[in-house]
Amino acid sequence: MVTGIRYRSASRLVVTDDVVLLRRRNDRGVFGPERELVFFDKPILPERLARIRTAQLWAPHDDRIERLPKALGEMENLTSLTVSGGSTEPSLVGEIRAGDLPESLEELRLLDEHGGVLTWPEVVLPRLTTLFVSDVFRFDGSAFPRLRSASLKPDRTQTNLREALRLPLEELNVLNVSLDERIFEIVSARPLRQLGLLSGTKLASLDGIQALPALESLRLKNLRALADISALRELPELTRLDIQYCRRIHGIDVLAELTSLERLTLVGCGDPGLAGVREVIDRIPRTTIGATS
Repeated sequence: MVTGIRYRSASRLVVTDDVVLLRRRNDRGVFGPERELVFFDKPILPERLARIRTAQLWAPHDDRIERLPKALGEMENLTSLTVSGGSTEPSLVGEIRAGDLPESLEELRLLDEHGGVLTWPEVVLPRLTTLFVSDVFRFDGSAFPRLRSASLKPDRTQTNLREALRLPLEELNVLNVSLDERIFEIVSARPLRQLGLLSGTKLASLDGIQALPALESLRLKNLRALADISALRELPELTRLDIQYCRRIHGIDVLAELTSLERLTLVGCGDPGLAGVREVIDRIPRTTIGATS
């Protein structure tokens, strides 16, 4: 699949997988020779813009971007946009207007962490299916009617999570779990297939996860209080389990009951007692075990 095309001359085209958007005055040496660079502060041929499928917007921390470059809205076939961490001013998202982003966009990743709240304006991305925002993000679900995968940091009242769960999500990644087991009551509003709970200090067990019987993939990472994982037995469709840096977990014998499990990752989980379930682990087709015994 062609994801972008690099112009070398009027008669020669070179395929590229990744385009970086930056200003001419910024240090282009940050990127290797394999990265295609497009300078958005100089004229760009419409034909060139039309061929870009994947773009990364970048600027150094001391010269951040205040408004989306006009060229982005002219990339009529752009499907994936990543805004690099530290590249934009906090006000950028709120300043987005209709036409600043092409309707073709399917994936949007906002990686800047400003420590505040980003509020999406009344701009609709009708084809967006994947959204990742590293800051607290507030929005109206009508802006992303086709959203299937969301990775969000919840606000204090979990309002943005509830808003996301009004959409046809299949995958949800909660980037900061600020609740205990009540989180499962909230996320059960959708029949999710994939769930990630990443970072938190209050979730001590997986009690309540039975409200998500259709889960096929579960990712647990940096949950400092998580101990009892025995409720995993309530997930008959689970094929992928990924637990990383949850050092207090126990109840690992539940793996024997996860007969559909095809892929297991256990990294940085101390000593949950793997020796007692070694035969079970050996029957799982794909396993990754590290710093865990």
